[in-house]
Amino acid sequence: MFAEDNVDKDDISYVAGHCFRTISCLNQVLFAVNEVYCINEKKAVAMVDDFHGKPENYKQKVDAAFSKLSSSQQSTREAVEIIRKLVTKTKKIVNV
Repeated sequence: MFAEDNVDKDDISYVAGHCFRTISCLNQVLFAVNEVYCINEKKAVAMVDDFHGKPENYKQKVDAAFSKLSSSQQSTREAVEIIRKLVTKTKKIVNV
């Protein structure tokens, strides 16, 4: 993930943008796996949390990641790690 490569670059908005795009892509994949149309991104994370095929506590983890994004490199690193784990778990669900 590009977010991981840029945590130490003092550009939190860039890292946050990558985190948002990653979650948006995960949402699309999880909607597809669950055979549900994703009309838009509004409330998509909450909707995914109700799906059968999803990483456990999806919304809670997404919310935790975004709450950790800050000017603190350590906190941002933790946020990116949460998202990395969601990507890994989603890959297992999809069998990629």
